[in-house]
Amino acid sequence: MKKILLTLAVVTMLLSAKAQYHNTKIIITGVMADPTGTDAHLTSSTNKGYEYAQFRATEYIDFSLTPYSIVFLYETTTTALPDNSWASGSQGLTYKFNLTSGIVNKGDFFYVGGEGKLINGGGTLDISETAVIVANRAKWIRSFDYAKENEDGNNVTDNNTGTAVGKTTLLGNSNRANAVAVFEGTAVGSLTEPKDVVFYGETGANHYSATPTEKGFLITNNDLYNKTNGDFFNKAGTNNATVVVTAAAYATAFLKFGGVYDLDSKTWITPRSATVVAAANLTSLAAIETGGGTTVLPVSLITFTAKANKQGAVNLAWSTASEKDNSHFEVARSANGIDFERLDDVKGNGNSNVVRNYSFTDTKPVVGVNYYRLKQVDFDGDFAFSNVATAKVGLAGDKLTVSVSANRSSVSVSYTAATNGKALFNIYNVSGAKIATVEQTVNVGANQINIPVNLGNVIHVLNVTQAGASASTKF
Repeated sequence: MKKILLTLAVVTMLLSAKAQYHNTKIIITGVMADPTGTDAHLTSSTNKGYEYAQFRATEYIDFSLTPYSIVFLYETTTTALPDNSWASGSQGLTYKFNLTSGIVNKGDFFYVGGEGKLINGGGTLDISETAVIVANRAKWIRSFDYAKENEDGNNVTDNNTGTAVGKTTLLGNSNRANAVAVFEGTAVGSLTEPKDVVFYGETGANHYSATPTEKGFLITNNDLYNKTNGDFFNKAGTNNATVVVTAAAYATAFLKFGGVYDLDSKTWITPRSATVVAAANLTSLAAIETGGGTTVLPVSLITFTAKANKQGAVNLAWSTASEKDNSHFEVARSANGIDFERLDDVKGNGNSNVVRNYSFTDTKPVVGVNYYRLKQVDFDGDFAFSNVATAKVGLAGDKLTVSVSANRSSVSVSYTAATNGKALFNIYNVSGAKIATVEQTVNVGANQINIPVNLGNVIHVLNVTQAGASASTKF
């Protein structure tokens, strides 16, 4: 590993060995397409829609400032090819959720779908924001009862009843290739290209047509598709990769789309593939956010900070979103930002898919600006460097003491220097006038400096300045 990874093993078949550039803030990481019992209830007031999709943020997003939309594609063997690609809600094929509020941080999993907010349909585990078990509280960005409500942005009503036209299922349960797509913004038209899209199941003739007018479902460059082969899914037999799985395999199960996505290069290192989490294992939110087949984000540290404290030390703090094969962090410091020396090692957490917080205190920083860098080391010896964090350390007053000669004609200064170099010693009288000054080269540790001066019987101030920092004491 050349970075700290948001990592879990991908244990299923790879679709391609070639890394693929994919610039997106949201990636699709799984679906609950066939929950236990009924997918959604058209008339029941107590039962809600239970299908949903899982996503992972590759950056911080405030949806009130940067809105997105999610479109579900329901495809069966009898479904006619839509006229408007991902905007075919009026034909009963697609259904859109607008994401216009809420915040996600880099690395967060979040969810969009039915109002039921149960992990696997009626009567199963509560994964709502208010779940009794805190660890099972998922981050829901948009959810409503899709069976009884129009998709976002579509106010179609039934001609007979005058009620909203919802969908009793977001995703089909056949072997046909159904899909989830992510769009930037809330206006999705027939020519709007998704930012991410995943088809799962089997391709079919109804996904694309070249005549009389070309139509189908637009794709984007990601780990599964490449627009140089055409802009549509399954066009002329190309761009037809799916996360292959049969309907029987994911019945009452969660379907993970697991791959490895590098945030720095915005590249899929390992393409997504299918991992099925059986109903019997859906006993916690962790079952669908951790473990084998979970989408991995190789990323740099979430945070790395350095702050000087009042005791003259520097507190370092850093966090990882998760880790793969992380043996330890080597903490290093530099006085010039170029030449670093190792201070100590901090043990890593090996493999983790939750936020981990670390800290280290440098008790002997240099006076002035201190530069800190982490070297993250894998078990196999592979390593990567972090960005540099800085902290400016002043001179501590308790490192400075003054003794006055009996005839008050000189002072002896004891100064404990944190670094080698020149130091300037100034003495001021009570009026603030400088009455003596000495510049002297000091070494790390204890130094004794004698300053000739004519002192009156009043309070004086000694000030020492070194490497841009200063300290003072009265005597």
